[in-house]
Amino acid sequence: MLIYLLLKSFWQSFCQRIKIIHNFVKMIPEKKLDLSGKGLTSIPGWVFKDKDLTELDLSRNQLTKIPESISQLSNLTRLYLYDNQLTKIPESISQLSNLDWLHLRRNQLTKIPESISQLSNLTWLDLGSNQLTKIPESIYQLSNLTWLNLNGNQLTKIPESIYQLSNLTSLDLNENKLTIIPESISQLSNLTWLDLSRNQLITIPESISQLSNLDILNLRENKLTKIPESISQLSNLDWLHLGQNKLTKIPESISQLSNLRVLNLNGNQLTKIPESICQLSSLKELYLSRNQLTKIPELISQLSNLTRLNLNENKLTKIPESIPQISNLTWLNLNENKLTKIPESISQLSNLTRLDLSHNQLTIISESISQLSNLTRLDLSHNQLTIISESISQLSSLKELYLQGNELTTISESICQLSNLTRLYLNWNQLITIPESICQLSSLKELGLKDNPLKTRPI
Repeated sequence: MLIYLLLKSFWQSFCQRIKIIHNFVKMIPEKKLDLSGKGLTSIPGWVFKDKDLTELDLSRNQLTKIPESISQLSNLTRLYLYDNQLTKIPESISQLSNLDWLHLRRNQLTKIPESISQLSNLTWLDLGSNQLTKIPESIYQLSNLTWLNLNGNQLTKIPESIYQLSNLTSLDLNENKLTIIPESISQLSNLTWLDLSRNQLITIPESISQLSNLDILNLRENKLTKIPESISQLSNLDWLHLGQNKLTKIPESISQLSNLRVLNLNGNQLTKIPESICQLSSLKELYLSRNQLTKIPELISQLSNLTRLNLNENKLTKIPESIPQISNLTWLNLNENKLTKIPESISQLSNLTRLDLSHNQLTIISESISQLSNLTRLDLSHNQLTIISESISQLSSLKELYLQGNELTTISESICQLSNLTRLYLNWNQLITIPESICQLSSLKELGLKDNPLKTRPI
């Protein structure tokens, strides 16, 4: 019994000491050294003598190489080397077994050592904006990696073994030379952010539908001619960018993306929009500029949460009457179409702050536009307007008014009641006089009057 009590007492004492040591270790602050932006061409030798260093920032210098002695910093958890002139990474960097973050962005690296796989605790690896043509297979052994940036390189393919990065949540492959995406990418089940923009992709594998946690998908500036139907199964998708491709149609099944908030289809070859797109009830921003659309479905009014609608550079001849029913709309861009009139019902867009109707064929502006009391920017430039209604003075929130490139011969005194106006452009019209009261616009910072046959100018 005595032995038992002695052992118990010893054990309790031992545990107490361990607890004290543990708490003391937790109290030791992280040791950081910031040598960023110092114009260094080499790393001072004394840096490698500080064995307690946990974070080292050598970014924004002129370093061309990292000495092998970097391995002496065995407690290092974060290493910032971005914005230098490094052409290679020393093999010894693989001995930094505690390293968690490694930033090598914007250097001149052409290869990564195979030994990088030994950085088993690495969670964040940034190799963006270098000159890499391939990635070593060993990189895919970094099983704890959650964030991998390979953008701005010269990669032509991604190995099938990428699926081994099972904890990856963010993958950036933007601005490379990829023509194909391996099917195995679909096994990255934790992926929430995938950027494949600015490559040379022709197709997207149907298996992309298996990325069930994907929140952001960027496919802009590729050579895609179609989107797989399976994309509609990405039920958590919040942001989808398909701009600057060669798409001629959008699958009807897109309506199943019930959580989608931003959809960008700018710069494609679309001649129509499927009505099913109007079922995206969570959509807040819809970008359809630079296509060949001749009409917009009336059902667009069902997008009740929409705040931004961009339809510029299409072939629209009229605005659907239903658009004014989108009561939450704050931005509406219709420039460079073939519009000849604006519906009276536009006055219902009470939350609108920006309206762009420039480069159309408008000869008159509806009086109802003056009821848009929250409008801060109105662009009516490059139309065929000969007169601006007196009612424009009711736009009390207006800060920017663009009327250049029309056929105006006079400007109403009422425009001088726009007390918040900071920019007023009247260039390239037929104006002979300007009301003297324009000088009362105390907030006005920019006034454009050039290329008018003015007899006198306001003082």
